[in-house]
Amino acid sequence: MPFQDLLQAELEPYDDGSAKRITLSGPAVELPSELAVPIGMAVHELTTNAAKHGSLGELGGRVEVHWSLVDGDPRQLWWEWNEHDGPPVELPTREGFGSRLLKRVLTVQTGADVKIDYDPDGLRVTVAIPLQTAMLRKGAGS
Repeated sequence: MPFQDLLQAELEPYDDGSAKRITLSGPAVELPSELAVPIGMAVHELTTNAAKHGSLGELGGRVEVHWSLVDGDPRQLWWEWNEHDGPPVELPTREGFGSRLLKRVLTVQTGADVKIDYDPDGLRVTVAIPLQTAMLRKGAGS
């Protein structure tokens, strides 16, 4: 499944057509099912959280997702989820289900490095997932 298609499927219900509310940018990356499923779960959790508690629950709130391929051994899919213009973000007093899901599902199932930042402007999640060369199909992105 193309990474961009996975993001669009989750975020499309919140897109107001202004090209400002939802911004997706990065190269074409084809995800095999063993990565698409856990990444899909993580994106679903981020989207749900943004709609209930974050920027997608506010008029004028925005989500930007940027990604790139990072050369190395192994090559990595690096992506960043940024929420803006939602309610003020505060450091949680406990780790909620969503944070545990993001960290455990992505780290255990994909070997990803996950960083969650509670920036006052909006939640920022950065993920670096190791890829095998056979998992990628490069092409033009958006």
